[in-house]
Amino acid sequence: MGAGGLGSDGLGSRSRGAGSPGSGGSGSCSPGSGGLGSRSPHSRREGSGSAGSGGLGPSGLGPGGLGSGGVEPGSRQGGGPRSGGTESGGTESGGTESGGPRAAELRVGSPRTGSASSRRTPGRSTPARIGDAIITTGGTEANQLALLLAREAHGRDLRLVCGANAHHSLPRAAWLLGLPEPLVIPTPTGTLDPTALAAALPDGPVLVAATAGTTDAGLIDPLPEIAAVCATHHARLHIDAAYGGGLLFSNRHRTKLTGLDTAHTLTLDLHKLGWQPIAAGLLAVRDPHDLDPLHHHADYLNADDDTEAGLPDLLGRSLRTTRRPDTLKIAVTLKTLGRTGLAALIDQVCEQAQEFARTIRDHPRLELHSPPTISTVLFRPAGATDDTVAEIRRRLLTDGHAVLGRAHLDGRLWLKTTLLNPHTRPEDLTALLRLVEGHTPA
Repeated sequence: MGAGGLGSDGLGSRSRGAGSPGSGGSGSCSPGSGGLGSRSPHSRREGSGSAGSGGLGPSGLGPGGLGSGGVEPGSRQGGGPRSGGTESGGTESGGTESGGPRAAELRVGSPRTGSASSRRTPGRSTPARIGDAIITTGGTEANQLALLLAREAHGRDLRLVCGANAHHSLPRAAWLLGLPEPLVIPTPTGTLDPTALAAALPDGPVLVAATAGTTDAGLIDPLPEIAAVCATHHARLHIDAAYGGGLLFSNRHRTKLTGLDTAHTLTLDLHKLGWQPIAAGLLAVRDPHDLDPLHHHADYLNADDDTEAGLPDLLGRSLRTTRRPDTLKIAVTLKTLGRTGLAALIDQVCEQAQEFARTIRDHPRLELHSPPTISTVLFRPAGATDDTVAEIRRRLLTDGHAVLGRAHLDGRLWLKTTLLNPHTRPEDLTALLRLVEGHTPA
């Protein structure tokens, strides 16, 4: 439990750090200081934590395995390591300038040959790769980049089509990029209905955005069926798996993400079910050439002769220039815990959520929305009005007792808990329910 009490929501609108280990943050549902996986296996089994093995899975993305070889420690390809970051020969504290070396780059597919972001010169052959991934500040930036790459591939008439359950960053990115007004399909059941999607698809270029782990309830859209609709209508598919993507580590839960490998672009955020401090977002692409629009030239950062001599060209790996070596912590986690260790943490928090839901279901004065899909549990005092539910949440927050999220589903307001702390005990959650009861008017 972090400072400040029984905080229960590790996600709300991409969390803002609520669920990160060591942050001392939102209490019982996000790892507090001191504890990433101290009860979990630390061996490097299955090769999952071994650095340099080349990718987020032996055959790219999908239930075949995230983390089965996931990190390539950066080599300078022309000199020794430097501290912090560099800009054209100089060192900057806490970041990596795009022209300088990197600590690591998380990969999808086969190992990199040469610089992953080298500009393609006419006549120069480019090694074939299964996929690629770049580090972002989180799910919001990854979603924005996904729309940017789709716009560059299909033109400025591209229209975003998503469910009402999609993260707010998607329609916001469409606005920011000057795209047409998004088509938002109602999702009364909490997930995007493929039949409704097929009926609503407009003419012209379309980007369909599906969600694997909704912000409100942690629900997963029917990905294979949505992918089939996209294939039939020649629509591009983006999947926002910022929350749910970590399930790929778990043999028990990865089948929930069947169809993930059909996406053209994919958002992941290891700040959630990866237990990384922010920033730890990723945008993965099936076709590495989709990243070409990010390529840019600035002579003081990626001069042609330097690139030809083998110095890494990172200017096309982000819209940011100076940035922190955020892949380093991901590399350390994968090296230390491996896929097996992360799977143990994921299985534990998902089981916690199931047990918590059963406790609520059996409570005579509480109402459970539905069994959790991942680790988000929605509940409310039985018979309470929405105004009462909102007031309970605000009072628990302002009195310093608990940080609960909120979600509107089925026309009603629910209290939201997203369990992300493997060390949360049943008595912590029982105490949370007592707090809710104690703040509920008789």
